[in-house]
Amino acid sequence: MSVLDEWSSRRALGRPGLDTEVQAPVDDVVLRAESDARNVDDFDMRHLRYFLTVVRAGTVSSAAQQLRISQPSLSQQIRRLEQRVGAPLFIRSSRGVELTTGGRAFLREIQGIPSQLRSAIDAALPAPRVWPVGVCGGVPSDVLIEVQKGLSGSRTRQSHDVGAKLRMRSVDAADQDELLRHGEIAYGIVRLPIPTPHLVRAVVWDEPLGVVMALEHQLAARNELTWSDLARQRLLWYNEGCAPGFAETVPAHLARLGWSSVLHPVDQDQHALFLHALQTTTDLVALRPQRAVEREPHLVWRPLPTTRPPRERLAVTAVSNSRSARILQQVSEKRGWAFFAD
Repeated sequence: MSVLDEWSSRRALGRPGLDTEVQAPVDDVVLRAESDARNVDDFDMRHLRYFLTVVRAGTVSSAAQQLRISQPSLSQQIRRLEQRVGAPLFIRSSRGVELTTGGRAFLREIQGIPSQLRSAIDAALPAPRVWPVGVCGGVPSDVLIEVQKGLSGSRTRQSHDVGAKLRMRSVDAADQDELLRHGEIAYGIVRLPIPTPHLVRAVVWDEPLGVVMALEHQLAARNELTWSDLARQRLLWYNEGCAPGFAETVPAHLARLGWSSVLHPVDQDQHALFLHALQTTTDLVALRPQRAVEREPHLVWRPLPTTRPPRERLAVTAVSNSRSARILQQVSEKRGWAFFAD
């Protein structure tokens, strides 16, 4: 006997102790869902994915490449879907495909199904006890503590217990997207901006950048710096994989302000290497928020000579429409983190 059959039998016999007037609306919803499910038993989620990919790609050949199947096979699957629907979904031409009127109506109704199913699966799963978190290089300890307090202190709707523990590990920002999508990490900590549209972001750190140098540096004695001073300095900077968007936008911002710096990349995961490079290279400076280095006795911090300095924004990310994303949004509301869903 199926779960729904068993449930229907119990309903027919009645369940002592339950208010049937209160239960009836819920029963009606389940019965309607059961009827709808029976009418689409032979539909395959794979066909919906194929349909959505063709819509987005604009051509069957491009969609086939993205799906890693042959074009004839994809065309056959789309025809089977159209036969099951009972109406043509696409108009084919030499330029690609366009949705028919029926195809647009079909798209409007089904495009939310995959995320709804994923949300249902997430809701049914037990809450994880450990959330793996990927951390990009050079993140201040204050940020890690704030994230730890926020996420480990969260409570899920399915449980009244305190949320899971965090297991943080170093992961380049360029690698976090794939690990998030495959579920190998639940959250990532990255510098914004990031070129990934399907991740939600909660900003936990937003600080202006200033110039950092060794205590022995020739400019350390000056309280104010000029662009002429900085023009003769190289900039200790991030490897591209460590902060792809940030590593490009900040030097471009500085160039517009008057400092076209020569970049000196270094592994930002190793704080000792960061200090060593600044202390052993006479014409080398770095950029950091003041809060990130104010407790470091071997370094000095000076503001950039502008009222519009570039900023460092560190954010927690999660895959859109996932359980992690919903928890992150709830935590953001409690902690006052700026949350962005697109």
